Amino acid sequence: MVEELAQTKKILTIAGSDILSGGGMQADLATFAANGLYGFCALTSIVTVKEDKFFVHPVDEEIFQEELESLTDIEFSAIKIGLLPNKKILEMTKKWLTALSVKSPVPIILDPVIVFKENADYSVSEMRELFISQLFPLATVITPNLKEAEILTGLSVKTEADMKAAAKLLHRFGAKNVIIKGGNRFDQKQAIDFAYDGKDFYQLASPLLKKNNNGAGCTFASSIASQMAEENSFKDSVEKAKDFVYQAIQNANEFGVFQNKK
Repeated sequence: MVEELAQTKKILTIAGSDILSGGGMQADLATFAANGLYGFCALTSIVTVKEDKFFVHPVDEEIFQEELESLTDIEFSAIKIGLLPNKKILEMTKKWLTALSVKSPVPIILDPVIVFKENADYSVSEMRELFISQLFPLATVITPNLKEAEILTGLSVKTEADMKAAAKLLHRFGAKNVIIKGGNRFDQKQAIDFAYDGKDFYQLASPLLKKNNNGAGCTFASSIASQMAEENSFKDSVEKAKDFVYQAIQNANEFGVFQNKK
């Protein structure tokens, strides 16, 4: 048992805390565990909910720096980045990841959390240029939803052709691999996403489930990170992650998706 634990791959999430546990750090850790990985976390913020609106409370910057320093000597097989609530925490994350990539490069999956579903466009949207200039060059995969893709590209993203155009532009901005998450915003029969590796597009589709999908985006990104930690290809990783998210939404309760690998 001890030997088995020692051989378990380690994976990190740098993300905010979701008070409802459907998304954020809680979703990431649950996804890592479901995939047989040992999850670590660096908390960027605490998210609360009031009258169906989300409020983001950033972690103290000195404490966040100490979190990162505490993780410096751990060998991770992949890193997932979620909510970065302000410019300073984004810049600290970039600096730490840059140093890590020199010492031991690993897949980095960036979920550029700029909006929460349809009801909140908060200050991170002003950090568009920082996401592109500071984090895109470090990321192995970025996973924006439709609204985030619009903010990052300045394009209107309403059709499949729009999704492909946005993916190409984000790739030109420096992202190595791009997934545009259509989810339940795009089609009312299927949850359709497009993955782009700079050469080929892969359409990912599953039946649209009329259930609570809170946390689906976080779960998708952390599932991709889990697959890439096992050294799976980009195409295989996103296809397996898509299936994982479908099951998570299928098992959802009133608080959000449930990360459970069958």
